[in-house]
This record gives sequence, structure tokens and C-alpha cells, in this order.
Amino acid sequence: MNNIMAIFIGGIIGGASRCGLGFIIPAPSGFPLDILVINLVGSLALGTLNGVAASTKMKPWLRNGIGTGMIGSFTTFSTFCVGTIRLAQVHALSALVYVAISLIAGPLLALSGERTALWVVTRKETEVGEVSA
Repeated sequence: MNNIMAIFIGGIIGGASRCGLGFIIPAPSGFPLDILVINLVGSLALGTLNGVAASTKMKPWLRNGIGTGMIGSFTTFSTFCVGTIRLAQVHALSALVYVAISLIAGPLLALSGERTALWVVTRKETEVGEVSA
């Protein structure tokens, strides 16, 4: 039951955040900048969450609430696909740039978030070990 509630609450937070950012971030010349930023931020956040969860004793319900619920509802693959099609109908080159940035930067940001989180947690554990020794 904790998992379902955590995913439900996380989904509300993530969906509301995406909706809010969609209103704030402009779409210059029809370019879906809002979805690009949201998906890249979500990739970094999910990578960071995975790094933190892998190196700590994070509760599974918390990981699911943040990862599946919040970040899952914050990011959007379906809107990315629709945005790509709409952009390609008027600016084919811009659509290619949009897809390339999304598919290259997204995984790199996820990896960077995970590695950074692992480095920070490992460094913190090393400092605690040195102080207590």
C-alpha cells in the first residue's frame, strides 16, 4: 500500500510540475523547448535518484514514489513524439536537432547524475569513516 500511495502522490507532484513548467518555458517558433528541458531535467533527476538509491538504504516505496511517480509523470515520451512530428511538419532540421539533443543529452545527463550521486555518497561515507576512526 505504501508503494501505491507514494507513486500516486509522486505522480501528482510530477504532473503538476510539468504542467507548471509548460506554462513558464516558451516555445520559440514552435520548438518544444519545454518538453526538451523537462525530459533532460528528468533524465538527470532519475540518474541521480538511481545513484543515491544504489548507495544508500533508500526505502523501496520512497524510490518508487520519486522515480516512478514523480519523475515518471514529470517526463513525457508521448509528448516528445508528438512534438517531434509537429516540428518535423514545419521544420525538418529543427526536428532532427530536437531528437538528437534528446537522445544524446538525456542518457548523458542520467549517467552524469548517477555517477555524481555515487561519488558524493562515497565521499561522504569516507569522511564519516575517517572522523570516527
